[in-house]
Amino acid sequence: MSDLIERGGIPGGYKIELFDGRVIMTPQSRERDWTVSDVKDAVKAAGIARERVFGDVLVTFPGENDAAPDLTIVGCDAERRKNSYSCIDVLAVVEVPSEPEDEKDYVRNVQKYGRYGIDFYMIADPFKKMVTLMSEPHASGYGRAAEIPYGQTVSFPWPLVSV
Repeated sequence: MSDLIERGGIPGGYKIELFDGRVIMTPQSRERDWTVSDVKDAVKAAGIARERVFGDVLVTFPGENDAAPDLTIVGCDAERRKNSYSCIDVLAVVEVPSEPEDEKDYVRNVQKYGRYGIDFYMIADPFKKMVTLMSEPHASGYGRAAEIPYGQTVSFPWPLVSV
């Protein structure tokens, strides 16, 4: 995968991920782009420093496939390791599904992000026009999930801003 990236073998307009031993090429939509942009703007407006918010940057998970979430928020003391961060530094992840009922976002990522203790996992689904915000991570996922229709305010707890 690294060789493919270095040789410029990824066509424009696609997101490439290695997931469970498979290479997944997902065409990017304008809805995904708008959604990620809107969430990023809202996160910055909430007072979270620019250096702590980024998209499509590699997050490493020991013993599992790494990920490049659509949007990641790390703690103030997060340590950049070349062009990646450890999942230990991640406070919140936002994913925008590329297709309806995307198993990767709705099942596998819920389990993975919860298992690694990522405090908040948000799915902003342009197909359902619904945001699902999960919290209280545990070994097999999250203990709490709230669904918020598109257009309504999604609130993360205040400590996330200052942590």
